[in-house]
Amino acid sequence: MLFSLTGASGVGKSTVLAHLDGVTWPEPVRCVEFDSIGVPDGADTAWRHGAVEHWVQQALQAQAAGEHMLLCGQVPMGELLAAPSADSLDDIAVCMLHCSPEVRTERLQARGEDPAAIVHHNRFGEWFRGHTLDPRHAPEVIRVESGVPMAWERWAEWERGDARWAAEIIDTDGLASEEVAGVVEEWVRRTLAVRSRG
Repeated sequence: MLFSLTGASGVGKSTVLAHLDGVTWPEPVRCVEFDSIGVPDGADTAWRHGAVEHWVQQALQAQAAGEHMLLCGQVPMGELLAAPSADSLDDIAVCMLHCSPEVRTERLQARGEDPAAIVHHNRFGEWFRGHTLDPRHAPEVIRVESGVPMAWERWAEWERGDARWAAEIIDTDGLASEEVAGVVEEWVRRTLAVRSRG
């Protein structure tokens, strides 16, 4: 199974990953960071398509070894579901972390982010939430030409509320980083428990 812990910049993904890496799980879970493969200068949406497929292939290797993978990174659900090899996975579970533009701005400023870029991060963050709630929400943001044969048709006709388009959404505005990590850990444990019951 592939767990995707996702969201735009500033929501706390890396902090949560550091916590999850030290958790003892009831089943083997391999935690990885999307950007650990290296992000080239000028990386764009087309590049991300290839990177998503790379990680799906890694998840398939983990699956073959009897392990689950938790992928932490900025991966829109539509890209993950459309990755060429995604339909070979046993299952995919998505958890999106979200924060308000005000909180994102504060966090990115504290990280030393270029002030001119913050407005773009906020716009992407709002799109990200809309996309996670509704597959019909501005799909052209991710449906760009690339060298990867993305299978957009898998979900192109789905509508908001379709049971196949489901994600846990956690608003991190009022939560400390350790609280967010705890909520995400509980989501993984709950998902594993449901899966084990069939």
